[in-house]
Amino acid sequence: MAANCNLSNRANDEGVLVGEGEFRRVRLGRYTEGPRVGERCVHKVFKTGGVYEDTFFTDDIKASDKAVEIAGAFQKYLSAKATPFVVRVNKPEVWKYTSGQHVGQKVLVEPFIPNFKKFNSNTGKADNNYEVAQALSHFSYDYSLGQLVLCDLQGGMEGSRCTLSDVVLLSNARAFGTTDLGSKGIENFFHHHRCNKICSPSWKRCARPAPHYI
Repeated sequence: MAANCNLSNRANDEGVLVGEGEFRRVRLGRYTEGPRVGERCVHKVFKTGGVYEDTFFTDDIKASDKAVEIAGAFQKYLSAKATPFVVRVNKPEVWKYTSGQHVGQKVLVEPFIPNFKKFNSNTGKADNNYEVAQALSHFSYDYSLGQLVLCDLQGGMEGSRCTLSDVVLLSNARAFGTTDLGSKGIENFFHHHRCNKICSPSWKRCARPAPHYI
């Protein structure tokens, strides 16, 4: 299965900031029950604390669910090619603090990924040393019949296993929140994309790739 899940309903928040973006902060935690007890997790807290917060949570869950679906299909493609590589996607859950200074606040919780790296972005940049990641983004366009691209791929590589988190979906319908740059984002991705040995010549490509400064 392509989903990397919490397998727990309880964790502590150690208050250690390990990342920060435009919309949220990421703090370290540790699972306190279940099969992952004692393992690290992360708590993702949105900065707004306002009316848009529920939308951000919904967009994150929606994107990760679709990414899990695509990664699962890509895994079947890799297996058919006898490519010994496993791709998983963190599946966050919306929890709520039940004690402490953040009591009542919603938070996204997911497994911690060590050695975090960025493989490509939602604006066309890509590290072509990571061929599986670039192929996954191209595969997503073919898999969706030309409707979306899975990108902003980032996470950890451990041998022949890659675990992704905080991915972005670019869609013609702009259906995946503020980071979804729509059809221009897709055109821009294919302007920069260079196929590698994992990509299939039969996969769809954007008909009119073009650079967009977005």
